[in-house]
Amino acid sequence: MSSGGSRRALLASTVGSLALAAAAGCGILPADRRFDPASEVLPPDATASPAATAAPVAARGRTLADPAASREFFGKALVPTNRMTFGLDRAEIMRSDDPRFPSFLRVSLPVDAANPEDRRIYRDGTTYGGTQLFVDHTLRSPYELYLRYYLRFPEAFDFGKGGRLPGFFGTIVKNRERTETLRSGLATRFAWREGGAGLVYANTARPDHPLNVIGKASWYWPTGRWVCVEQGVKLNFEGFADGVILIWLDGALAHKEKFNPRISNDLRIGGFLLQAAFGDGGSAFAPTEPQTIDLAGFTYGTARLNPLPRPEKT
Repeated sequence: MSSGGSRRALLASTVGSLALAAAAGCGILPADRRFDPASEVLPPDATASPAATAAPVAARGRTLADPAASREFFGKALVPTNRMTFGLDRAEIMRSDDPRFPSFLRVSLPVDAANPEDRRIYRDGTTYGGTQLFVDHTLRSPYELYLRYYLRFPEAFDFGKGGRLPGFFGTIVKNRERTETLRSGLATRFAWREGGAGLVYANTARPDHPLNVIGKASWYWPTGRWVCVEQGVKLNFEGFADGVILIWLDGALAHKEKFNPRISNDLRIGGFLLQAAFGDGGSAFAPTEPQTIDLAGFTYGTARLNPLPRPEKT
């Protein structure tokens, strides 16, 4: 099937899904055509399999590289995609040690694996190790959405200079279908910096604020335990400054800020970007020793979700 044909078939099969999808066989961007960090242009497809990485990975159990295992992990309300993925074989699905969720992801972060540039939809500088996966929701064109998941850094985690964590992405939607236009989307990924300082790293289409560092050091990521992470985004209406982003950790409000990324009312929240990787500006961000990050309990809603109740001790 031709590239254009496969794109039309994919879009036709995902009406109402808010996909930011790319079809098979589109090649990669030429060197002189830089990809806008929040661009709504369909990203290029990788020419290798989604599980390919820059360095060999030791054999593991079930990982996100197995589509069936990935769908089972996220459940029916979330749709893992195959666009612009990297390091899926670094994300092992493990039996949970917490009764609040049945399984979790353990993302391995090696010291010598840099993710291929053609796999990265956001040009953040070199990204080392880790995992990236776009996960669509199943709602119809929301402009306000809330995300909850659980995160665990090991007790001895070395934060280094910084890295990225899951957060929302946005896409242009018309008549409940994602459109191929030059209008731009957004991303609101959680992140960390030296010493475990927390923040949200937000790409937008606004020429005056294409990159937003939100809430830096308003909280610090704990280590050695599960923490409940919540993000709420209410998009502004075009021409107005009525948007907001809210962040909760373990049920407590950690940061609230005006957030007005939308230059078009057609921009909606498309799902979340599962990302766990070191990186932000070159080799200085690479981990000095192998690290892991655990992620679990991904869900979303049109109103705030709050942490899962802790089981009663027996």
